Amino acid sequence: MALKLVKRNKLLVPVVGKMKDEDGKDVPFKFTLHCIRLTQEEIDEAIADKKESVAAFMRRVATGWEAVLDESGAALDFSAENFDAVLSEAGMPAVCFQFYMKEVGAVAKN
Repeated sequence: MALKLVKRNKLLVPVVGKMKDEDGKDVPFKFTLHCIRLTQEEIDEAIADKKESVAAFMRRVATGWEAVLDESGAALDFSAENFDAVLSEAGMPAVCFQFYMKEVGAVAKN
């Protein structure tokens, strides 16, 4: 099958993980980020920029989400403030970045 070069600007990024609650028990989470699809050159530039944090990178590429709820269980609208609240959870920027990198890149077929 031939490679068809198509400009793909958007990317859905499923983010799956767990956090500890107040009692030390695992609380699983799963949500989807809507992101801008960067080219390899743009990703290389971002990684080389030692001034940009992982959280700042994710703020730059994320444009929306699905399955993020507030404390009452209602859907939480995507906004800079709400995304900052998600990214303020320890380790969350790295988890989001890890899944972004997994989804944005080509992979070898077995």
